[in-house]
Amino acid sequence: MMDDFNTLSLAGRRVALQAIKLKDVAALYRIISDSRQHLEMWLPWVDFIQSITDEQHIVEQWIYDMQIRMAIHLSVRIDGEIVGMVSTGQIDWTNQRTSIGYWIKRQSIRQNFATEATSILLSYLFKELRLHRVFIQAATGNDASNRVIKKLGFKIEGVLRENERVKNRFLDHNIYGMTSEDFECLKDTFLDYLDS
Repeated sequence: MMDDFNTLSLAGRRVALQAIKLKDVAALYRIISDSRQHLEMWLPWVDFIQSITDEQHIVEQWIYDMQIRMAIHLSVRIDGEIVGMVSTGQIDWTNQRTSIGYWIKRQSIRQNFATEATSILLSYLFKELRLHRVFIQAATGNDASNRVIKKLGFKIEGVLRENERVKNRFLDHNIYGMTSEDFECLKDTFLDYLDS
């Protein structure tokens, strides 16, 4: 059995990704609280984080998920400071696929941190874990997130109508995919973000 993901640390040119730890709970809760209005427009889980205890329970679950290699949950750091997260959904080892999600705090948006963090994780998933397919969903109205996904070279595969309930409204989601073959064709475009 390979090691769990709890020691995972990946670096890009500006962004460092580190496995979430219990010591990150307070910082994550503060960031989510400060960015609540920015995040809750598109992410349903924000409403479930109403206290530091809520955040701790989620982080404990993430640590367990990484221990059993079910998922990866990484803090996005700039000069040691957490500015967001990038994670996989459940990893389907049989079919060699997973999904990716990310968020960046309000004060750090529009600086390409989400693009760099996602490209670092994608490279790890395809090169190190040898996954075959990764997909991402973004609400059709979330222009910033859709731009990140397109910049990374994902191919749009369709629209999931009324796919997710956020703030008492159902959002349509664009669904994008990337295969290992797609990644091979695109990997040179990732070099701008990866630590050489």
